[in-house]
Amino acid sequence: MQLARKIEQFPDKSPLVTLSWYSPTGAPPPAGIGSLKPARITDYRDLHYTSVCFLDCADRGASREVTRLRQAYGPALYLVAATEGAGAAFQSELFDTGVDDILLQDGPEHLLRCLLRAKRHLTLLQQQERRLDDLQEQLDRWQDGLDHLPTPIYLKDVDGRYLGCNTAFSQFVGTTRSGVIGQTLADFLPQEVADAHRESDLEVMRKGGVLRVETDVCVPETGMRHVMLHKASIESADGHLRGIAGVMIDITERKELEARLTAAAERDPLTNAYNRRKFFEVAASAIEHRPDGGSAFAVAVIDIDHFKSINDKLGHGEGDLTLCSIVDTLRSHEDQGVVVARAGGEEFFAFFAGENAERAAEILEQMRGDVARYCQVTTVAGAAGTISIGLAAFDPEQETVDQALRRADLALYRAKRDGRNRLCLAP
Repeated sequence: MQLARKIEQFPDKSPLVTLSWYSPTGAPPPAGIGSLKPARITDYRDLHYTSVCFLDCADRGASREVTRLRQAYGPALYLVAATEGAGAAFQSELFDTGVDDILLQDGPEHLLRCLLRAKRHLTLLQQQERRLDDLQEQLDRWQDGLDHLPTPIYLKDVDGRYLGCNTAFSQFVGTTRSGVIGQTLADFLPQEVADAHRESDLEVMRKGGVLRVETDVCVPETGMRHVMLHKASIESADGHLRGIAGVMIDITERKELEARLTAAAERDPLTNAYNRRKFFEVAASAIEHRPDGGSAFAVAVIDIDHFKSINDKLGHGEGDLTLCSIVDTLRSHEDQGVVVARAGGEEFFAFFAGENAERAAEILEQMRGDVARYCQVTTVAGAAGTISIGLAAFDPEQETVDQALRRADLALYRAKRDGRNRLCLAP
């Protein structure tokens, strides 16, 4: 009979059956049990490797001993109470305190039935343990696979406590996986951050499906990262809400690439000023979102004086440095409602909105004076590196930005004709 719960392997692979008789008073076993030659135990701590234990229950104090054995060994011991003539109340008390079976009468037929029940019980228990081992092996394989993924993955219950996670997630919050289980996000992050994530958890549990959220997080090893959170509600087969599963995808590199592509699409690569396309986008947006009461607008066309002579005398490298220096000076006057963009070559556009449009001439004169003071060079053509400016105020109800720029361009020609390094206003 294969009765042992804790199997000791012998060369023939047969499991060992271990029987014991436990009497706290040292009483001998009944004749039937004694014929099986059980190990005689007087101290319950010696029952470590016992599979089936016959317990001497000759007196009603045995219930306390049953309780002690269950506290020490849990269900790992098949416990048979040996007692003669026990009434129904005592039998019920023994079962309530934890015995698996009761041997009421000594004799081969009673003992055989008791052992057969023990065999059936332990066989079923072994099958259950094998199924649990198989399930644990499957769970371990899944956990091992998740732990090899660099993407943080987690599982929460409806109260926001973590039920499981992979190594990447435990590293993200700065602890071990066992340190995550049973905790909430408030145990790892500031309360206000945890509350925000808890609100999104509740939202996905209320609405169901999958929620995608982009956010910045601070990772212990790499600092601030931009991540995409995917959260999905989890329901049982009967539709009962069980919690949420989440995945954190690091999209920092993607966002950085997007930022570089955006900058390449809207900025001049040499000077880092806005390009023509971005200039017209900013102007159109400002006009579209102007207050209902209207708003003042102005545009300017700016040209560097004798820029070709700088390239011819000092070289294109020096010309590029002068160009960048002038752009930095112009952009130092940028403010909300003031935008400077490179139109091409040595020509620039400026856009003014609101109060800055009303004082556009003042701002442009400050730009011109600073450029003359810090960027001017001397060439065979005379003073170079200064700027000439044409300025035109306009009403978007009466003309477009392009039309205003054409008027500003004509004013620029007058500034060039009248000696350069000056500002002229368009009529």
